[in-house]
Amino acid sequence: MAGATCTGWPVQGGPESDRTGLGNTNFPEASSTTYWTTKLSGVPGTTVTVAGRFPYGRFTALEVYTGDELVDHISDVDIQPDPGQNNPYVSGTDNGTYTVTVMFGPQPATKAPNTIYTGFLTSVVLMYRIYHATDANDPAGGARDPVLPALFVDGAWLQTCPVRPFLKISDSTPWGRLDDGGFIGSPPGPRTRIASFDPPVWSITAPYSAHYYPNGANFYMSATLSREFISPATGRTLYLVRFRAPTFPDTRAGEPVYADRQVHFWSMCTDDPYTTNVNRCLPDDAVVLDADGFATFVFSDRSTKPSDALLQQHKANWIALGALRRSTDVVYDRAQQPWGVNTPVHYYNALLYRQTLARGSFLQSFANVYKAPLDQQQAAMGDYWPVGGYCTAESFAAQGFACTGH
Repeated sequence: MAGATCTGWPVQGGPESDRTGLGNTNFPEASSTTYWTTKLSGVPGTTVTVAGRFPYGRFTALEVYTGDELVDHISDVDIQPDPGQNNPYVSGTDNGTYTVTVMFGPQPATKAPNTIYTGFLTSVVLMYRIYHATDANDPAGGARDPVLPALFVDGAWLQTCPVRPFLKISDSTPWGRLDDGGFIGSPPGPRTRIASFDPPVWSITAPYSAHYYPNGANFYMSATLSREFISPATGRTLYLVRFRAPTFPDTRAGEPVYADRQVHFWSMCTDDPYTTNVNRCLPDDAVVLDADGFATFVFSDRSTKPSDALLQQHKANWIALGALRRSTDVVYDRAQQPWGVNTPVHYYNALLYRQTLARGSFLQSFANVYKAPLDQQQAAMGDYWPVGGYCTAESFAAQGFACTGH
């Protein structure tokens, strides 16, 4: 925990930074994202100076929120470096410095360079976010002097809180056990049911129309799985989905982030819709593709997980649905209220597929296809649209993804 005098970036997030899972809400990227937040307030015309250094990572941004809704943001490629400095998201390798202004007031018709706005709000949360740091053991992405952006507020520089290291998922904690067990909770009652379908329906969400602290550079696809359709009682214990994977700069393998690829980053996650707790995620560079560039995902409880040999044979990736394992286990919602095994927590599962900062030339991206009428979006995305269905373990073993009927 930060000390009493630590006021710059006092909250560090990302589920891996929280052993208990108490803070494992709203930020569904359990494997790759780190974020820091600071509360800011001011009257119209107040400015806050953010003086930072570009990290080495797949993506970074500064974003302003009210509640859990996005107000404004600036992404890495749009941040102009200080004179004589370099933006490694645009060219070169040196991670230079930059200066961004948070302006309390409405956004003008033409935004000023390196400026984000609060609108008519006088109290906001400023977030600094890093995706997939090049050094997997360094949440700050190799930035030094400063490690985290310095904040100049009310005529003084805030004391920056220290960066906390990533913590390994421990099986001794409820969050660490989420991929170990099957559902042992209570089915939802009429008032807590969530609409779900067989097969699940996928839809695209834009960042400025989403809740739960969306990233301004992300467009999302999501679908809801239900244990009404996936359980030993039905005989179908797996859900499979397949799509052509977008290309990305493999920065941990030495590629520059500005390489000519379709997106900066993509990932697939499972998430509990009642609490918005993250279950498990796979980032793009951990996903196995087939020879044609398609990604196949299998979602299930560990008790019904296909063998590693079968997954390898069918070029498939397994992600746990997530479930509480013990009668004493609880996870927490955004109000820090506990959800235990006597609740329907993890009865449903929200699948979240995100694309970060897609290139304009990637015509099948979520960001581009979102502009099309709903009944034309799947055709516009073509093979990039996720398709799938529920399967039995036996049919997957024999047929692979074809068990879905696609």
